[in-house]
Amino acid sequence: MDYIREQIYLAGLLHDIGKFYQRADESGASTSKNLSDNVKGLERIICPLHPVSKKYSHKHVLWTAQFFEDFESHLKQYLMFTPEFSYDAMLRLAAAHHQPTSFPERIIRKADHYSSGADRSVSTEAWKDAEEEGDKKWDAFKRISMRSVFDEVSLTESKKISEIHKLPISEIKLDRSFFPEQSDSENTYEEVWKKFIAELQLIQSRDCHSFNESLLFLLEKYMSRIPASTINLPDVSLYDHLKTTAAFAISLYDYVVDKHYFQSETLPDKDEKPFALIGGDLSGIQQFIYNIIARGAAKNLKGRSFYLQLLVDNIVQLILNEFALLSGNIIYASGGGFYILTANTINLPEKLKKLEEKIVEHLFNAHGTSLFLALDYVPFGEADLFYKEGSSRTIGDIWKELSDKLSAKKSQRFSHLLSTKFKEFFEPIAVSPEKAKDAITGEELSEGAYKLDKEDNGRGALMINKTTYQQIELGKKLKDADYWIFSQKELSYFPDKAFEPLGLNLYNYFVSEIRLKEYEERLKGSADNVRVLRINNTNFLQSASKGINNVYGFEWYGGNKYAINQFGEPKVFEELSGITLNAPNSKEDAKRESGPSLVRLGVLRMDVDNLGTIFRRGLPESKRSFSRYSTLSRSLDYFFKGYINTIWKDNKEFSMYTQIIYSGGDDLFIVGKWDVVIEMAYAIQKEFKEWVCHNPDITLSGGMASVGPKFPLLKAATYSERFEKAAKDYITDKSAKNAFSFINYTQYISGKPQEITMAFNWPNEFPYILQLKEYIKVLLYKKDIAEGFPSAMYNLMQQADFYYDEKERRYLPKAVRVIWLTAYQFKRSAQEKSDAAKSFYKSWVQNIMTGRIDEVPDTSYHALQLLATAARWASLEERSKL
Repeated sequence: MDYIREQIYLAGLLHDIGKFYQRADESGASTSKNLSDNVKGLERIICPLHPVSKKYSHKHVLWTAQFFEDFESHLKQYLMFTPEFSYDAMLRLAAAHHQPTSFPERIIRKADHYSSGADRSVSTEAWKDAEEEGDKKWDAFKRISMRSVFDEVSLTESKKISEIHKLPISEIKLDRSFFPEQSDSENTYEEVWKKFIAELQLIQSRDCHSFNESLLFLLEKYMSRIPASTINLPDVSLYDHLKTTAAFAISLYDYVVDKHYFQSETLPDKDEKPFALIGGDLSGIQQFIYNIIARGAAKNLKGRSFYLQLLVDNIVQLILNEFALLSGNIIYASGGGFYILTANTINLPEKLKKLEEKIVEHLFNAHGTSLFLALDYVPFGEADLFYKEGSSRTIGDIWKELSDKLSAKKSQRFSHLLSTKFKEFFEPIAVSPEKAKDAITGEELSEGAYKLDKEDNGRGALMINKTTYQQIELGKKLKDADYWIFSQKELSYFPDKAFEPLGLNLYNYFVSEIRLKEYEERLKGSADNVRVLRINNTNFLQSASKGINNVYGFEWYGGNKYAINQFGEPKVFEELSGITLNAPNSKEDAKRESGPSLVRLGVLRMDVDNLGTIFRRGLPESKRSFSRYSTLSRSLDYFFKGYINTIWKDNKEFSMYTQIIYSGGDDLFIVGKWDVVIEMAYAIQKEFKEWVCHNPDITLSGGMASVGPKFPLLKAATYSERFEKAAKDYITDKSAKNAFSFINYTQYISGKPQEITMAFNWPNEFPYILQLKEYIKVLLYKKDIAEGFPSAMYNLMQQADFYYDEKERRYLPKAVRVIWLTAYQFKRSAQEKSDAAKSFYKSWVQNIMTGRIDEVPDTSYHALQLLATAARWASLEERSKL
């Protein structure tokens, strides 16, 4: 019955397409020029009758039916090639979900309810979309824009939405025009609908599976900012609703078939658990990425980072293949973690366990104990999806249960391998200092080592392991790649060798548009269901290759482009730090030509605060649905995997002196010239704040370590993690987290040096010290203050011996005498200097004495600490000038 299964999934994807079409129609059902007489005649068949008014409601299904009639010839040409695939049955399956008569139609109706998290069969709210043409302002819903899901997130029960943020009616555009606004969109549904139907006709697949997969990408492109419902809170996109409905539909179908319910046309009862949420978490990511020696870091870092995304993506595809699922079943996949919706069938536990053991063994064989995949699932049912006050288990609990199970798995890493690979785990390994090492990772060379393309200053060839070589090649490919091609068979006609992580028989190619055109004809005739994804570009159906039965789509990737030096090579860390290098005979013996007097590499880490809590309880219980969670996670991914590239390329300094090593999910890792990295961190924070509608419960914290360009990256990453932790732990009277840490100082306590790491909250402290830093730079440039002023302030801050008072929740000086002397010296200086200097010193006398600054009401720091920080920052920037 596979043909029924494919039709049910497709019907789920298209069951509410009429909502979009209806809003693009200027008229109502009775006067519409878009609806044919035949479709209008279906009103009494597929539209439910209101129990009170006795009028037909949910008329959007008429436009769903019209959609199928409009595209009848196209759909018949490409999909109706099997006698079982009935066009009329397909139309009814999608359009009759509010008035079902067949068992498959009832499956679609249930999936629709499960996706929205509302039991509409008993809800009076279901009748509110009657949209009667005779009613006053009946067509107001056609002008309603989608609301941002971030408006609804709250970690405090008392929070009320003060401002409403509306999303533009638009296809995906990762620029400023895609940001939320407080005004209605200038675009109309009709404009976007016309673009959608024009592209829909470019899908030319004679295979239902590949048609469904390509259609999903097209729905995402055009319906991510179209509300699924204009009733109550329209903050769920039509794309997410259609996607999760299709996922529930095919999972419900698989369950009823597995339970032999299909023949008796029986749906599971409310106490059954027909669904399962599969979760995966790849751990060891950060250690894996950063565990490379400085000399080869720039060569390998980008490819090494993307290798992990490639690995996770291929693992997800392996799971989809194992359970015959489609991309719509992926609820979330980013940042080393993923969640997949499937049926809770009898063989699920055994199949998933075998799959987990297979993947973990392949991971161990390739990478030892450095990487581990935890894989598990949680079953759930209707009682968990439909919110009722006092419910013992909600969707938030499902996520938490799965998270706890994955955490438990990670605490028992490789347990199933202990008996079969006892020797590898417990017997000592002989380590010889004489044995050759991988020139980039420092690991011992294994058999089949590769030679790098350059010599090492006459000391012989640099050798690397096979995986290191593949990662370097992957990094090179990414720079010029326009397409990511995925196949379950090796494409022998591609001259480049495929990237096949872990030997799972999944093949990945990265090619430019020019290269793809060269092999267009061969790709058209290649194995079915080759997946061709355009990188960071949604014009995927106008691609160079339109093969029958291939899947076409797009993929976001944060940081596929990077800074290039004058020789056309990717910049090494020294160059990112501001040094210009002579043309080298080899990349390893490049000589310094010019650069700033202070050369430092900034290593930045940032992520969203309290994200786990946001997913567990950030949405009101009554509004927790799979489609809303999907909208929330995807919206974050758009920023970190998509819009981050816009921030980088639109600023000349960012694109010249920084490299995005990783960005996706809810976090990022960036290296570059230290002062430029700080500027970029602030730009990212400001843009993110607007992206999440200035919601105070959705914030971003980060930390940056400044190191020499040859400093070991693993240690630098550890330092930046320490700075990030300082930002995460930072608390003031009015805020927690939402901070940035990039500077520290040494303070002697009982004669022993202690490192004090400072963090500054984004709303108050950071903007103030940034502005103060710029003013001090002006004073230094004009010689209104002495060149040694920054050093003097830094020394005074040390001598003041500040400590954190838990009761006051602020820093106080032990050596109060230092504060008095500083204020006294400032008062004297105000009498001797220029007018600008006088004004500066006078304003700071009161600040130093009181310890407070009027412009910074929410801070835990003493005024001297803020002044010393700004002065030191100004001095370091002056020394870092190019």
